[in-house]
Amino acid sequence: MSSRRDFLRSIPALSTGILLSSFGSKALANQPSVMKETGIQLWTLRDNIAIDLIGTIEALAKIGYTSIEAFGFDGSFYGQPAREFRTFCNNLGIAIHSTHTGITAENATEYSEKALEAGLEYLVLPSMMGRPEGTIDDFKRLTAEMNQIGESCNKKGIRFGYHNHGFEFKAKDGVIPYDILLKETDPALVSFQLDIYWIKKAGQDPLHYFKEHPGRFQTWHVKDMGNDGDSCIVGNGNIDFKKLMRHAKSAGLNRIFVEQEAYSEGSPLFCAGQSFKYIQSHLF
Repeated sequence: MSSRRDFLRSIPALSTGILLSSFGSKALANQPSVMKETGIQLWTLRDNIAIDLIGTIEALAKIGYTSIEAFGFDGSFYGQPAREFRTFCNNLGIAIHSTHTGITAENATEYSEKALEAGLEYLVLPSMMGRPEGTIDDFKRLTAEMNQIGESCNKKGIRFGYHNHGFEFKAKDGVIPYDILLKETDPALVSFQLDIYWIKKAGQDPLHYFKEHPGRFQTWHVKDMGNDGDSCIVGNGNIDFKKLMRHAKSAGLNRIFVEQEAYSEGSPLFCAGQSFKYIQSHLF
């Protein structure tokens, strides 16, 4: 998804373009280690957020979401101090558990300190973020940096993770880069946020990775795939989430975040609501 990846390369510049001027008020069954909360990645509602951040998060609270994952974190959220954004969300009954961020080894200590202020559990690198990705050696260099980032985050009680797209599954010299990321990072320092849509679109089987690397996939992007290959409302596509959820414990799942990037079925908020209903009715 080149357009989103181009956007991700621009982080942390994002927060200067979206300003929050005022604040509003206000484990799967038999698997106790897995959270039942349904979260949502705010990229799903990126256009809404650019116009009305407060109203958008209020709408998510009305739908029933109690957990969100932000994007564009650079020590603040959408131009607001981390602690203030946490208060804003908490007043609406929503916890901010995770964020996508342009974290590096150099800024990891600063970002993890701010993440602590925000009450976050996870800081997630959502792509290579402009780092070279042409060779296996490029990915090996990233694994070394991710171990450094993870160590800095762990010192502050924050978990660090990596979010996949599809390019990590395209073999280079007979080696799948994603396999390198998993094998050469320390499980105690680096977790993985599995984007179910992208791994399936790449022709890979999540269950294979759950078996080979148990416990590594602590957060998931629950994103369904329509017959046209685009993302769609969860439950309306062809991904068998019920089957995947039966393996949530072995995967290490703690949190799920709905994500959708195409909206042929209705507005982003409508789609977010329908996905929430399906998950609550069929997956928990």
